[in-house]
Amino acid sequence: MPSDGTILITDTGHAKLNAAVATQTRVEITHVAMGDGNGAAYDPGYGQSALKHELARVPITRRHIADENAWRISAEFDADTTPAFWVREIGFFDAEGDMIFLWAGADVSPRQTGAVDYLLDQVLVLDRIREGVVVVNAPDDVAFDLAVVTLRNLATLHIEQFRQAERIRALHGAY
Repeated sequence: MPSDGTILITDTGHAKLNAAVATQTRVEITHVAMGDGNGAAYDPGYGQSALKHELARVPITRRHIADENAWRISAEFDADTTPAFWVREIGFFDAEGDMIFLWAGADVSPRQTGAVDYLLDQVLVLDRIREGVVVVNAPDDVAFDLAVVTLRNLATLHIEQFRQAERIRALHGAY
């Protein structure tokens, strides 16, 4: 998802999140929808319960916990089944089909779909929501997890090699 625009929690999303906190349950985000905003960018409204002009909806294909209370979400919109249009709005929906989060904005630079598969890769930051209330219901992104673990291990190895080199230099002097 582009960096312009605004992600907001809809009124329906707020109600469901508050109910989930009160009952100690979860809101499961399962689908992502995209629309063209009826041909124009617009400022999203909290009272919206649907996209202005939804043109494609798919289940979330992969998920990963990106940080404390943040989910990395991936979804694939197939070029063969997704019509060609300019993406100006994106909605994140729960298992009951209610829009919980909405992305749109008057400053949105639309992105084209249709010619190739449209891959959505978005981090959904939930910093004002109690941890564990929102869950993305999709398969884990194993490849991403492996990349993160591999990079962490390489960084640890480099730090250890640097520490050992500094210790050798301290004991024997510079070469």
